[in-house]
Order: sequence, then C-alpha cells, then structure tokens
Amino acid sequence: MARSKTEASRTNLAIWLSPAGAIIILVCFFLPWLEVSCSGKKIIGSGFAFAQKAAPLWLIPAIAMLVLLLFFWQRSGLPLSLFKSLLIILAGLGIGLLVVTYISVEQKLDGFFLKRITSHQIKTGLIGTAVGFVMVFLSALWVRRSRRD
Repeated sequence: MARSKTEASRTNLAIWLSPAGAIIILVCFFLPWLEVSCSGKKIIGSGFAFAQKAAPLWLIPAIAMLVLLLFFWQRSGLPLSLFKSLLIILAGLGIGLLVVTYISVEQKLDGFFLKRITSHQIKTGLIGTAVGFVMVFLSALWVRRSRRD
C-alpha cells in the first residue's frame, strides 16, 4: 500500500513538471538570450527580439502554451499515454528548434568575427528555455500509469 502511494505521489509530481516547464519557457522567452560585443558596444537579444527576426522562434511560446493546454486537458480526462506522447513530441520539437536556431546564429556570427564582433555569450533566457523543455521531456518520461488508467 505504501509503495503504490509513493508511486502515485511521484506520478502527480511528474505531471506537474510539464506546466512548470512551460511557464519557465514562457518567462525565459522574454529574458536575454545572447549578448554580443561589437565594436566596443554590447548588444543583448531576448527570445522575443530574435523571434521578430526569425519566424520559427514564435513556435517556442506556442509550444509552451500547447503544453499548458495539454496539462489541463489531461487533468480533465486525456489518456495518459496520449499525454506522454504529445509531451515528448512537443519537447523534442522545442529542443530541436533551439539547437537549430543556435547553430544558425553561430554560423552567422562566425562570418562577422573577423570584421566587427569580438565575443558572444549565452545568457540566462536561452539556458532557462532549454531547462524548461527538458522539464517537459522529463515529465513525460517519469509519469507512470495509475491503476485506474
């Protein structure tokens, strides 16, 4: 009996990781993502600023909103297996989008390094967004079926 109660509390905690991760993603989207030093000036860009220049980045807050909607839908009766599958797909899409965006920004910055840009630094917003997606992914992995599901 104690073991099933522990598993139930672990499942409940794991389910709550997904909305927590989604909220972190939404908040970090507006925080600084990258700082670039260029000709003695520092330019800091947030996810929002990059999204204004690169259309696919608008998918990041959209994915976070979908995760929140899935959480509420799961609480009202969405089958757990479908919930887990959709969370894994959304987290993978978000992490993939971050990786592809970072690689494309790195390649663009490499072309300017010899001319004007002296350095660039990843900021807390980008790290927090990645952590939020990892939380959503871990939520999907750690959720276990209860006896009634």
